Amino acid sequence: MSVRPEVRRAVSLPAQLALFEVFDPKSTNMVALYDLAPRFVFDGRDGEAKKKLIEREFSFSGKRYRITLKPTSLRTDSGDVVDRYLGEREQIVEEVIRRLAGNQNRVTLHGENKVRFPFTVYEVREELRRVKHSYNRDEIREAITLLNEVRMKIELLDDRRQPLLSASAFPVMGMRKGEADDSETFVEFNPLVADAIRMLSFQQVSYELLMEIRDPVARWLMKRLHIQIGATGEQIHQMTATEIRRDSGMSEWKTTRNLLRRVGQAVGLLQNKGILDDLELSEQKTGKRKDDILFTMIASAGFMAEARTCRQRVDDNIMEFKRITNGRDPARDFVPLSSGDAYRLRDRVRRRTRLDSAVPANAQAQADRLQRLT
Repeated sequence: MSVRPEVRRAVSLPAQLALFEVFDPKSTNMVALYDLAPRFVFDGRDGEAKKKLIEREFSFSGKRYRITLKPTSLRTDSGDVVDRYLGEREQIVEEVIRRLAGNQNRVTLHGENKVRFPFTVYEVREELRRVKHSYNRDEIREAITLLNEVRMKIELLDDRRQPLLSASAFPVMGMRKGEADDSETFVEFNPLVADAIRMLSFQQVSYELLMEIRDPVARWLMKRLHIQIGATGEQIHQMTATEIRRDSGMSEWKTTRNLLRRVGQAVGLLQNKGILDDLELSEQKTGKRKDDILFTMIASAGFMAEARTCRQRVDDNIMEFKRITNGRDPARDFVPLSSGDAYRLRDRVRRRTRLDSAVPANAQAQADRLQRLT
């Protein structure tokens, strides 16, 4: 039986890395812009996967962005060299790696702002098997390689003076060659993820539900709704099929009818999973031709409560950080903690997580919850 080697631990733990730890095993962390940017190529219906460069425009939080994807070259078993982008496999592997990184004492700080995660291919494979997304060792290693080599650039279209980001998902990666999958591997998180950890702007989302959803467009839409509900508190959200296709990274479809059917399947899946309580469709036509569909999505009470609780945890993390650092701004830098302060911080977060799972997410419950923590 393979045994994961002991992970090296830093002498002192930055407060932000302690707050990145997830004490609810059913949750994981996400970074809004990074997770919602259309970084993946899910199918090649329009030949997109064969392009030397892919450019996509998308909207996030009321702003317009462009993402440029550049493939990497891989040699196949037959000896051919092919260009590859990130696909659904890489999306799933990255989700699993980030969830494992949320366990206690797993991430480390290198330099001033580089966040690294040491792990083994074995534990990634075992976690993938647990959530019923099984890949073999070679597939996992290839996915990690693609996450390291496929580059992307995200820029704000209304301000083109400089790119917001130009890097791969894992800009630095170390992986030993050979047959064993229990040797230590490490990756360095994308700068957007590292910045979100430092600023404590990441938020939690249901990991178990993400892994249950087998449609990459539906997974993207779930995250989008989760973030919108947390930001606005609104239960009703509207998007057209063409907006979902554009912002999620779906390829162009030759016929509008097939596109509308495909998007409708993704939206309908959220209703089947209990994320949506109700769903209304309004066809948009030019004469007799159906051009688009407006989806009015009514979030379920359970999903609303979860999104609000996860958004409250962002504010709570900042409050805890300022409490233990005497009011410092987390955006300035990573702040190291003594072992005693790290223990007290973790204890408060654990108690907070238990309270979150025991009380409904409404205003009075939140007030009572904070009172019990003080």
